[in-house]
Amino acid sequence: MWFRPGAALFTDRNYRLAECPAKLAGEKFLRSSIDSTHFDVVQDGRLIVVTPQSIPRAASQTEALRAQGFSRMEDDPFQLLGNDERDQVLAYEKQVISGESFRFGKWVVVLGFDDARSALNRPRAADGKPFVVSPADIPNTGVLFVDRHAKRKSGHGNNSITECRNGDVVAFYSVTGIGKDHWDGHGVGGWSEYRRSTDGGLTWSQPTVFDYSKRMWERDEICSALVYSLVTAPNGTLIATTIRYANVGWMKQRTPVYFLSDDHGHTWKGPHEFDESATVDDLSYTMNTSFVHDGEVFMVFRGGTSNMTPGGPQTLWVSGDNGKSFSQRSVLPFDHATYYWAAGALDNGEIIVYTYDAHLRSGDKTAEQNIPYVISKDGGRTWSDVQTTHFAKGIRNMQMSGKLGNRYFIQGRSGSNPRVLVGDDPGPNNFVLYSSRDGIHWDEGIVLMSRTQTPGSGDCYSASEVIGKYDPATPERLLIHSDVSYAGGRITNMHQWWVTTAPWTRETGGGATRSELPGQD
Repeated sequence: MWFRPGAALFTDRNYRLAECPAKLAGEKFLRSSIDSTHFDVVQDGRLIVVTPQSIPRAASQTEALRAQGFSRMEDDPFQLLGNDERDQVLAYEKQVISGESFRFGKWVVVLGFDDARSALNRPRAADGKPFVVSPADIPNTGVLFVDRHAKRKSGHGNNSITECRNGDVVAFYSVTGIGKDHWDGHGVGGWSEYRRSTDGGLTWSQPTVFDYSKRMWERDEICSALVYSLVTAPNGTLIATTIRYANVGWMKQRTPVYFLSDDHGHTWKGPHEFDESATVDDLSYTMNTSFVHDGEVFMVFRGGTSNMTPGGPQTLWVSGDNGKSFSQRSVLPFDHATYYWAAGALDNGEIIVYTYDAHLRSGDKTAEQNIPYVISKDGGRTWSDVQTTHFAKGIRNMQMSGKLGNRYFIQGRSGSNPRVLVGDDPGPNNFVLYSSRDGIHWDEGIVLMSRTQTPGSGDCYSASEVIGKYDPATPERLLIHSDVSYAGGRITNMHQWWVTTAPWTRETGGGATRSELPGQD
């Protein structure tokens, strides 16, 4: 967690940070129980521990801190929580070394971590699952991928990842404004950038600005053009699709265009039209629903100029020539007012497309748990009737992965609307992950990130990609990117998680190779 006003301080109390001295603002802290804090040091550095003053009725650990070599920082007490004098705290510091272990009673908050994670008794929500999540101590905020905070920027819904045929991973994201004129960080006023990884998503290059996107933002012909879809065609060509907006409030101005790269995303050619005769009422928007099936590239679009809903028809577009041309294959049988999609190909050759319609069923408190989908058995030419399937913890703005081992995965926000909570359902605005053997019937889900771990709302726009699939000797992993709030409202950085079907961490590597995965349960 980041130390800033409003941060949830403990795992077992709903206390939030009241005051934050400037010199401590933005430090990462270890969110632990109020009764006991126990951690191991894995990297040399400076730790800061705050605890109540040693006054009557205060649960102070000042003596324990002094006994373990911590020195008081020369600062005035500040109100950590509430408004009672006994909850005013002092700050102590110490240069620590790897291998030291500390245990404190009630109560302290520990700051100064590069990566603040509990070393003992970590919650492991994926225990007992046939897959492994890294970082393992979920719910957590993953690993930082893009730090927009440093430049006071945001970005939403424009996240897309693909693995190149040479094994590189290319990931797009947006850089947008944060003020009132930018929908408080939730607008589309800005441009797209991308970063490259040559080691499976462990480390990343410096950002590359997507030239067309930046030029459109800086000129007057449209408001912005942001990349919303990225896919690798069967021959290795990368296809990046941009949505073209009329204003920062998501109104569409022109039809999408796409760009091609035949050198793994180092250079791009375009823009290319999907259909020069199409209007923005026919074709305007996608949510990263692009995939490859049976030698063809598929994308799901909707039409209409509006913000989100209502809108135009939802259509399936297909390229049989690696992105040189696209054509509309069919109209999906969803209500035109639905939005958000997830799509992919299943093992049996069928194609599945999910959408979201809870806003049309406002009186149904289970709407975000019973999600519509359709199936095509003939390559997207005809479709089944609309059916629903159950997501126990809800889902919205979902994204579906290709198959990893014997399972598909789908991740997204755990809905936005109130509902009756049953079992371990944490309610709306968390970031959740589900797995399925058939891509239709999903497990009870796990929470990757809790809304209590961020100062803003739970938009959780995301993207995912199975990587390692082009090299049988490379362990396959699912890489997930998602928005994570770093300030109030919807002002976000980008963070990432990995999922594997065999034990693996980003520090040690390993995991199952492609040839080993089919035997995983």
